[in-house]
Amino acid sequence: MKPITRIRIVLFALMIFGSFANFALNEWGNTLIIWCEILMALSFLWEFVVSSIVSLRNPLKRKLNLVLLGVFGLLCIIFLFTVTNIATPETSEEKLGFFIAFTLLTLLVLIIIDALYDFFKKYENQGSYESFFLCMFFIGLFFKNSRFAGSDILLLLGILLLVPYFITTTIKFFKENYKSGKALVIVLTFGSITTILLGLAYLTKTMHWPFADFFFYTARAMTLVMIGGAIKWTYVFNGSKINIVQGLRLFKTNVILLFFMLFIFTSYKYFVILKLAPDFYSADYPESYYKLRSKFNDQESWNKAYEIRNAYDNFVQKAEDNGFIK
Repeated sequence: MKPITRIRIVLFALMIFGSFANFALNEWGNTLIIWCEILMALSFLWEFVVSSIVSLRNPLKRKLNLVLLGVFGLLCIIFLFTVTNIATPETSEEKLGFFIAFTLLTLLVLIIIDALYDFFKKYENQGSYESFFLCMFFIGLFFKNSRFAGSDILLLLGILLLVPYFITTTIKFFKENYKSGKALVIVLTFGSITTILLGLAYLTKTMHWPFADFFFYTARAMTLVMIGGAIKWTYVFNGSKINIVQGLRLFKTNVILLFFMLFIFTSYKYFVILKLAPDFYSADYPESYYKLRSKFNDQESWNKAYEIRNAYDNFVQKAEDNGFIK
């Protein structure tokens, strides 16, 4: 196991610890989660940068990346010059945010072009794009927990761009390893497909799109099948006996870590909806709101909690309208 993978496992454990701290109405629990999400994003960004630098050893890749980098720089200069000239003091902050968004989307388009080149040329550099999209996914989680604008589009792009990557790598994994150990490869393939379904369940539930329940319950059913297959524990692979934990090392992606994270994320979301788990605490509302929400089996308490929240929102809105809050 790579050192950076161990660091991510520790960060994931700290995120779970931060969640329990948050349930105990400790605001620092959410702060801990946010910092872990930032560090997760930075770890994947580091992998992407290192992989991209290594890929430049290939002459064709070096030429393509120099061209794409030149296009990216030129577009940024032109757009920044345009924004600077039309911006007024009142709109400068808004224009700056628009420029940053345009820059990130332009960079994303160029990275997709680069990824397609590698895919069709069968150049072994696809792992770096997984790192970039996972970085985007964790930045989206950070934005969502911090209530920053743009979280939905980051999560949307991060997950949707990872889906085709994991589909192609799963098919490739199955084709390359099936003859070496059928039982083990089938179990691991089930796990990879389950991760894809969990990602789609998380996305559709977050975006309030249809089929969220279908993806979630299908993924749960496949998880049970995978667990049933893993009970065997010892498998034959390439003529040698290995256990399921050793078999996980056959994956060359971050699908294992992503599976456990998405499994816990999606399960928690559904437990909250079914009122079997407490909602996240935030200092944005009075403490009485969260105490009533914690009584998740009492519909009357939940109704009172929503009344408190709506009354507090109205109070804040009137204070802002009258200039007491800026």
